[in-house]
Amino acid sequence: MSASFNITDRLPLPNSSVRIPRLGFGVYRSPTNQCVQSCLKALDAGYRHIDTAQFYANEAEVGEALRTTSVPRDEIFVTTKILSPAASVEATYDKLLASVHKIAGADGHVDLFLIHSSSSGSYGRKLLWQALEKLYAEGKTKSIGVSNFGVGHIEEMRSYAQVFPPHVNQIEVGVQLLFLL
Repeated sequence: MSASFNITDRLPLPNSSVRIPRLGFGVYRSPTNQCVQSCLKALDAGYRHIDTAQFYANEAEVGEALRTTSVPRDEIFVTTKILSPAASVEATYDKLLASVHKIAGADGHVDLFLIHSSSSGSYGRKLLWQALEKLYAEGKTKSIGVSNFGVGHIEEMRSYAQVFPPHVNQIEVGVQLLFLL
């Protein structure tokens, strides 16, 4: 008997009450003048997960699509990412909060916030994670994780992480992203 999957199926994130849609719509390289419409079309087609990042420079457009669609916000899962830290945990937190505001407004949240890459070095990764933990504690994100981290990067986090292990390690495989749960 083969398994049957639906575009709206959700999977639980480990160590979390959050459930992530099995399939997501990525907006990497989506031009700002097309991003709103492509997100709206994806939502109309049944997607319930939109994946963006600060690096993509289209978080505001994803937010506009969320405000425009007739799909209730609580049915949509939004992932975004931060690439590099600022000079301190607090300044890095401010960068995270700016993304949340672009996507969901001052009173909103994102469902998953990731560190986009392990390339910031040990100190940078620590700043990023501690800022994410603060955002998580304040309810501005429902879950936190990493992207393209190796085992050594994740093990390094044990010495400072209050939330461990990360809820997700998003891994790029060719042109597809896998969320390791």
